[in-house]
Amino acid sequence: MRVAEKKVANKAVVILLFTMIILLFLSFQNIEAAEIKIGLVNLAEVISGHPYTQNINQLSITLRVELQKRQEELNAQGKGLDETGLKKLEDKFNKEWNPIKEKILAEIKSYQAARYSHIIEAVKAVGDTGKYDLIINSEIKVPVGTDILNYPIALYGGEDITQDVIAEIIRKLEEEQKEKDKVK
Repeated sequence: MRVAEKKVANKAVVILLFTMIILLFLSFQNIEAAEIKIGLVNLAEVISGHPYTQNINQLSITLRVELQKRQEELNAQGKGLDETGLKKLEDKFNKEWNPIKEKILAEIKSYQAARYSHIIEAVKAVGDTGKYDLIINSEIKVPVGTDILNYPIALYGGEDITQDVIAEIIRKLEEEQKEKDKVK
């Protein structure tokens, strides 16, 4: 019993000494509370506001329409064919369709990569200009049943810089377009 009491007492003394050392250390330091500037960005809004999003959406629609059109052609031409004839027709359509599909998908991926790059560059530019220490996404999409809800990540504080990021993206794209026009 005494051994257990002695161990508890030793731990208490060690904790007390450690606390005192830290307090003494802090009392000799001239520590000022650093003010941290936090920016909030609604990335979903930035993505939807990016000009390339319209291109991506249009290409996605083109892909679906083209696939539907080809499926209807396949169905129309395949009426009355036996299984072997259907397989040959399907292989022919796939052989024609795959390069078209891959080209559209590559274009979509290219726009997505450029859009991501623009967003990151714009966030950095706005962060540097506004001297932000930290920039975080202000909302997160959460699936709830058949709905998708936007839940805030930051419930209090921070400065919403979403419109600044969108403006920076548009400014940068206009600048790039002017440079391209000069070259022509």
